[in-house]
Order: sequence, then C-alpha cells, then structure tokens
Amino acid sequence: MKFFRVTTELWVSAYRMKLEKEGIPFYFYKKGDFSAGAILIKVHSFEGEVELFHRIIDLNGKQKWELLLIGSEQKIDNAIKRQSDMDPDIWVLAIDDPRGKNYLNDFDEL
Repeated sequence: MKFFRVTTELWVSAYRMKLEKEGIPFYFYKKGDFSAGAILIKVHSFEGEVELFHRIIDLNGKQKWELLLIGSEQKIDNAIKRQSDMDPDIWVLAIDDPRGKNYLNDFDEL
C-alpha cells in the first residue's frame, strides 16, 4: 500500500489556520521548500525559556512532533541557525503564546 505525504506548504497552511482559529500569534521565521522542506517550530511561552520542536518519523513510520531543545532564546536561535546552514530548504515558524500552547499533537499521524 502506498501512502502519500502532505506537502510542507499544505501542512503549514493547515497549521496556520489552526493557530489563527485559536487566536495564537505566529510568524514565519524562515520559509523553505514548498513541497518537502523540514519544519522547526519555535514556541515562546513568556516564562523565560523557549521550546523548539521538530517532526520525526516514529518506529511505526508515523510522523510525530517531538521537543528538540528547550532553553534561552539565544540557545534556540543558535540551533535554528545551525539547522538552516545545513538545510536551506527548512521552514521555521515562531509561536508567541503566554500559555505555551502549540497544538502540534493535533497534527501527529495516528
């Protein structure tokens, strides 16, 4: 059985609509390849630390979101810069929510 993956642009559009519906501010830090670019999500919770999430494929072949790094904004920005230098097709989205909500689990494959 062949499975089709959603393009990065389509996934980002769906995620953007979810955040807008929930009233969560976000912005594009960097736009990458529209069809297959990797995605990093930077989440500001206004509690001093910033979280960085990335999409992984689990042992069952399902895409899931996982916390990659937590720390100061400078630490996260340095990690994003390193990733961007290695992968110019990467997307980076930043979310500013006082509660730290990101709704990424809603986008895990079941």
